Amino acid sequence: MVVPKTSKLDITTPTSQWAALLSKILLVVLILFLLPELVSAKPKKKNRALENLYNARIIHCETGECGHLILEESMNCVTKCVSEQCYKEVKYDEDPLEDGEVDMDRAILFAQCVRNEILKERARGRTRR
Repeated sequence: MVVPKTSKLDITTPTSQWAALLSKILLVVLILFLLPELVSAKPKKKNRALENLYNARIIHCETGECGHLILEESMNCVTKCVSEQCYKEVKYDEDPLEDGEVDMDRAILFAQCVRNEILKERARGRTRR
């Protein structure tokens, strides 16, 4: 009995090797063209500067106006000192933090409010010049 020979893909021929190499090169070129679209990062410099201004306000209040209080007791004082408008907007005035309490939801809202306030102040400063 004769068994028919099955043909396998033979990439040892020169034309097959060139075709495989060409397809690899095309794949790499395609990835390089698509990569900037896939990894579009925002500039971190502006965010870092905004974060530094926010942290500077907190440090100024912690060491200045609220410096006489211990950390656990100073959170209401610090938040009010950093921004009285945001302090009221996040309702710290209606439901103040207890000593040592951490309310992450309100802390995030407060931080966003203060950052927006800083951005508005920057915009006003640019238009006055």
